[in-house]
Amino acid sequence: MHRIAALPGGWDPTQSGVIFLEQDPAPIAVLSAADTDLTALSAALRLLPQDFPAIRAANLLQLQQPLSLDDYAEKVLRQARLILIRLLGGRSYWSYGLEVAKQVAAEEGSTLIVIPGDDRPDWDLVSHSTVPLAVADRVWRYWLEGGAENVAACLLFLAREFLGGQYSVPNPQVLPRLGIYQPPIAPLADPQAPKVGILLYRAHVLAGNTEPVDQLAEALVERGLQPLCLYTYSLQDPDLPQAIRDHFGGQIDLLLNTTSFSLARLDSHQPDVSLWQELDVPVLQVILSSGSRQSWEDSTRGLGARDLAMNVALPEVDGRIISRAISFKAVQQRDPRLQTEVVAYVAVPDRVEFVADLAANWVKLRRTPPSQRRLALILANYPSRDGRLANGVGLDTPASCVEILKALAGAGYSVDPLPQTGDELIHWLTEGQTYDPLGSLRPARQCLSAALYREWFARLPEPIQTDLSRQWGDPPSRDIPVVGLQLGQVFVGIQPPRGYDRDPSSNYHAPDLVPPHEYLAFYLWLRQVFGVQAVVHVGKHGNLEWLPGKGSALSATCYPEIALGPMPHFYPFIVNDPGEGSQAKRRAQAVIIDHLTPPLTRAELYGPLADLERLMDEYVQAQQLDPSRCPLIRAQIQELVRAEHLDQQFNLEKEEDWNRLDGYLCELKESQIRDGLHIFGRIPAGEQLIDLVVALARYPGHGQLGLTQAIARDWGWDWDPLTADLTDPWPEGSPNSP
Repeated sequence: MHRIAALPGGWDPTQSGVIFLEQDPAPIAVLSAADTDLTALSAALRLLPQDFPAIRAANLLQLQQPLSLDDYAEKVLRQARLILIRLLGGRSYWSYGLEVAKQVAAEEGSTLIVIPGDDRPDWDLVSHSTVPLAVADRVWRYWLEGGAENVAACLLFLAREFLGGQYSVPNPQVLPRLGIYQPPIAPLADPQAPKVGILLYRAHVLAGNTEPVDQLAEALVERGLQPLCLYTYSLQDPDLPQAIRDHFGGQIDLLLNTTSFSLARLDSHQPDVSLWQELDVPVLQVILSSGSRQSWEDSTRGLGARDLAMNVALPEVDGRIISRAISFKAVQQRDPRLQTEVVAYVAVPDRVEFVADLAANWVKLRRTPPSQRRLALILANYPSRDGRLANGVGLDTPASCVEILKALAGAGYSVDPLPQTGDELIHWLTEGQTYDPLGSLRPARQCLSAALYREWFARLPEPIQTDLSRQWGDPPSRDIPVVGLQLGQVFVGIQPPRGYDRDPSSNYHAPDLVPPHEYLAFYLWLRQVFGVQAVVHVGKHGNLEWLPGKGSALSATCYPEIALGPMPHFYPFIVNDPGEGSQAKRRAQAVIIDHLTPPLTRAELYGPLADLERLMDEYVQAQQLDPSRCPLIRAQIQELVRAEHLDQQFNLEKEEDWNRLDGYLCELKESQIRDGLHIFGRIPAGEQLIDLVVALARYPGHGQLGLTQAIARDWGWDWDPLTADLTDPWPEGSPNSP
């Protein structure tokens, strides 16, 4: 065991050591998990009389370890006459701490007040208090309204009620829960400049903790974008949807959201994201991390578990585009009166610049007429053989690419010439250079100049230059071929191989293999030579999102960012693999566009297995109608079982194995299998559509019966396809029962 310093963001379970908070005792102890509360408390001290009782404050996140908490309770809480705890997340969030605080208050006769950390009453939490409900409610309202004045008034109220002080106490001052925030920047002179909305927390405005938002607003102005800022107490505020409509609706081209959690409630089968749909603009999730910058820089994960849940996973429910972490918490000062660190957000300039660039590129894409937009459709090629070109999982990728091209042409994009079939597209691609061993013998349609690549390479961070040179040698001295073909304003490219061609399967997902110069040159050509405004990776999955770097909240030294940059990114991806799709969302700011799985159908039985099923049915009928035929049919069944090598699994000398064999055939027959590949933008037709609908309808879903379950219920049979044993006999009286 060893001591470790208290860090912004609290104790990390992955680090060794124990946090001990060194404080002197005081009559009042205030505990909260919100740094903004401690900032407001520090500011409130300046409004209190000089002779006001001493106060100690601590962040609950520093008291997560039982030993840390026990030590703090003995040194500080036992000497306090009043303990105030503001807890977000309910009793379970800090259950051991509550038990310790209750025990201390009971043994020392001190006053304990426990209030929720949000705007939702929590009577279970408040019941831990030793004061009347009316007192706890008033204290809660002081903190709910927030700001230094309300916190100071709360402290005066507590000192008067429980410490014998003689103070005049104002009632809680009601402050707007929603409002317009004006960053300290000069607005753009051009009234026609595109507007970008920024949504931030009210608590940050009241605490003056707005540095990252202010810097982001300034960066937007530098790019000719006018920021409009709206603060809110919470995304769940009932007045927020209308405020967003009034303040942002019809005015903004993009919204930057810096708040945590999701707007859509998760207590319904289908999250309600109608507000975002009504707003009809891209919504970028901008992360204000609760951790320290040092922890982020040292981590390959990027964000800690708390940030990942609050600022990535839950915002993804709303469909937000995950951008970058633009700030981290740092100690601004140590307040000697509270004997605690006052923590605030500190912006990371290059991360602010990246998000501003990404926002500007989305606005530019939105405002560019379709006929002038330049796009790139990138096809995966794994392994690097022409026979594996455009091999998205479950997707007829060549045909899907053609459908996308046709849709783009129909929407006014310049696509010329336009291939008519997937085969024609592949033929065009393989007429030029590809990554197949023989593909280099064909002519290169376009190249990136070696001089341009070297100039760009020289601007990369020094560690990146070192890693690339160590792995792949110096930058090429010759022009670098870019594989693909230009169809007017749309480029259809083949994604370069990730690394060593001699064993591509070993490095496709390797977390530490840096991409070759040719890989980075491909994306550099797209951005700086062809001038794409958006990239579309067609089908699961390419290799960009698997390049080395952090798992989330990427830095300037992460290879997905080095390759793609702040580029709008779209990714048609199979709907049944959200896990791997998350990689692209979190590491390459991708907008995932789900596509259907291949059409589903029943496997059915054929050949000898179909003959075996027919004989089994005959055997059952013969048992009822003509038992004399049973020995002959039984012998035929046994012979067929041996011929198909099923006798190793089923011993038909045992009667129970006859039922097992019947169940085995039923399971094979009813198994769902793919029937071809899906084509993006096309609904399956004919028998494929019928089979797909039946396959989807067969199994129970949320609040609805499966098709087979509903039929069984009509027959009066309680049957669940998810738990049913197919060897069970039909119930007596059911249709088709013997």
